[in-house]
Amino acid sequence: MIQVNERKINQTPRFFMVLSVPLILFLLLLLGYNSFIPLKVEMHSIFIIFLILVIFVFFISHNAWYSFANFKNELPNVLEKVDSYLLNNQLIIAQKKKAYGNIEPFFQNHIRAIRNDNFANIAASIFPTLGILGTFTAIAISMPDFSVESKEALESEITVLLSGVGTAFYASIYGIFLSIWWVFFEKRGLTKIQNELDEIKFQYRDLIWDKDEIELHRILENQEQNQRFLEKIENVVTPEYITSLDNIAKAKLSHIENLEEEYRQSEQRIAKSYISLTKVFEETTKKQEKLLEGFEKIQVSIESSNRSFENSIDEQQKNSKAVKSEIYSVLSSFELVSSDLKNLGKELLSGNINGK
Repeated sequence: MIQVNERKINQTPRFFMVLSVPLILFLLLLLGYNSFIPLKVEMHSIFIIFLILVIFVFFISHNAWYSFANFKNELPNVLEKVDSYLLNNQLIIAQKKKAYGNIEPFFQNHIRAIRNDNFANIAASIFPTLGILGTFTAIAISMPDFSVESKEALESEITVLLSGVGTAFYASIYGIFLSIWWVFFEKRGLTKIQNELDEIKFQYRDLIWDKDEIELHRILENQEQNQRFLEKIENVVTPEYITSLDNIAKAKLSHIENLEEEYRQSEQRIAKSYISLTKVFEETTKKQEKLLEGFEKIQVSIESSNRSFENSIDEQQKNSKAVKSEIYSVLSSFELVSSDLKNLGKELLSGNINGK
């Protein structure tokens, strides 16, 4: 952990330092209202300026000058977190051990925790706006009634208006002064905070790797690697090694030439084989054509044979029908003969019987 001044800063004196002059001015206006000093101030102006002062008091806790006390008092706790973060992110480069990381978010979060930046940013513009608003409010309150009939009464009313307008501008003047006063302490406090941060970062510079350092080490490491590579090449690439490479290259070239010659011979053999195959295919084609012609002739002869066979079958059927008719006629004749024989037999048998 780096060494920082751990002396606590009291916040109360800083609070009253920021409040001092605005409060003194308000008290002077209050004395003028009570006629203790020759300063004419109306009651409504006192009330408006008091409201602006109350709002200013509310904003003081967000002023950088006041917040610097909180920043300084809580800084040791933030540094403990930073040291723990750096311890967990150690990195060794070129035999040097440092932390790699960014500690800026720790301090930014710490600043956001002790004050509201939005309030601090709008404060410088809100006080003059409140002063102008107070001025117009005071003028509206002190506006006289111009519906009088006499000239003396009108002059009296105008006198009242002018006196009210004069005191109303105190609110604008007070608001503008508060804005200037606020900006002065805001810038002063921010400068103190930034100086403290710069001092802390300066003490941490030897504990954290910078991007430029890492890039430089990377370049140097690349140069060393390149140098070692060149040395290895120089050790390897000797005249004997070059001669052996040349012999190997020549042997490879001779082998390639032999392969090329064998390829040419193979190509020639393939060409001859292709030509012979072409001739064989042509002869085969011719034989196939002759076979097709023979098949066509055989088909014609088969068709003619089939037709003659069909004709012979038809004639055979006709002959068989004629034979069948002859057979039927013969059979019928046999039946007639057999019937006659039967009758004759019967007659003979009957005659013989009668003769006896």
